[in-house]
Amino acid sequence: MRPTPLALLAWILFVGAAAAQPGSRLGDQAAAAGSAQPSPIFGMRGGRPTLTLGDGSLTIQPVLRLDADFGGFFDQPRYFNDQPPRFLDSNRRGVPEHGMAMRRARVGLQGTFLTDFSYNFTWEFGQAPGSQFDPVEFSRLYQLQAAYTGWRWITPRIGAYTLSHTIEFSMSSFELPLMERPSILIVAASLASGTSRLAIGGEARGERWFAAAYVSDGTTTTLNDGRQRGLVGRANVMAVDSGWAKLVLGMNGALQLEPGTRGAADTIRLRDYPELRLDPTRLLDTRAIAAGSGYAVGPELSALLGPLYLQAEYQRVRLDGTRGTPDKDFWGYYVTATVPLLGAPRRYDRSRGVFIRPRFEELNPKANEWGWLELAARYSYINLNDAPTRGGSQGIVSLGLNYYPASRLRFTLQYSNGAVKLDGPDRSFQAVAGRLSFNW
Repeated sequence: MRPTPLALLAWILFVGAAAAQPGSRLGDQAAAAGSAQPSPIFGMRGGRPTLTLGDGSLTIQPVLRLDADFGGFFDQPRYFNDQPPRFLDSNRRGVPEHGMAMRRARVGLQGTFLTDFSYNFTWEFGQAPGSQFDPVEFSRLYQLQAAYTGWRWITPRIGAYTLSHTIEFSMSSFELPLMERPSILIVAASLASGTSRLAIGGEARGERWFAAAYVSDGTTTTLNDGRQRGLVGRANVMAVDSGWAKLVLGMNGALQLEPGTRGAADTIRLRDYPELRLDPTRLLDTRAIAAGSGYAVGPELSALLGPLYLQAEYQRVRLDGTRGTPDKDFWGYYVTATVPLLGAPRRYDRSRGVFIRPRFEELNPKANEWGWLELAARYSYINLNDAPTRGGSQGIVSLGLNYYPASRLRFTLQYSNGAVKLDGPDRSFQAVAGRLSFNW
């Protein structure tokens, strides 16, 4: 049976409420399995205020995430004869000159129930690129999931959530080396994963390996006709684990078995912004392609060499043409390097199979503690051209500084230099952007 957000939410609330009742069967089972000492009703856990009910069988924590972006583009040559590239609105000259955006504005609840189950219900109010902040118009479900955490090596999961597909989609956006994920990953993930996808599956891990697999449905932000189905997987292994070097090699893939977007039956559309979300202009765009299915697959590499962190992925995207159209092949890759300027290097998190920021002492000048500062650099490339489809190709060099004065606060400053090659005049640009993030 296909999971639905309403059914899952009802299940979480029903089981959680039952567990919270001391006289209920579920509550008695949870109480018997737990400690004889009653848990405090209110306290702090993981830096969040926590409400504990049913002697620990139900916990509730608030979720709050805010990302405020600002910045602008410059050094943009005018189009030949002032003609914009194909498929763009005639009133736009290309990428914007400047902009501000509430990239993320999330509010929700998370916690545990029946001791070994976790849940997360989060609503997104972040605005669409280039629009005014409107919490009513852009209100949408971001996450509604439940997972069983009673087994150390495997975590079954169901609901709407971000699937562990590719290195960067296995990280929280709060941990990314740069402000946005590379365009090739956005395109690959659009087939069957992404930031908020209905799915059932889970993650497994060992001392030196990680694997994830899911059966997915549509996204929570796009209407579909109920036919869309997908398969997503990722696996890696730590091939080298010495005192000064760690090397992780892996593969990931996403398969869309059948398109299901309403209004464009049996079509797939691939597109992305210029790796910033300051304006709705998307120069890369294949438009709707008649296709019965599609897949994205590629290798991944991440390594820690002393303080230097390296990360790279390649993706090949193939769409199976229908209605007499040929199959389409697209591809892309990126390479990222980071080095800490303050604090320790990134550390490996085996529960997700990725390298994340280290633990650090928060800003306290009196104790000579200054938080954590990281320098990041990336080159990304994507090619969405396969005649007669001309979606464009894009290469972008990005440099960024990430400063965490506290574990829940991040400042990012980023410079980008890119070029988009289209049919007709190419489009080059430079951009400076920043982000203020709060994650609680």
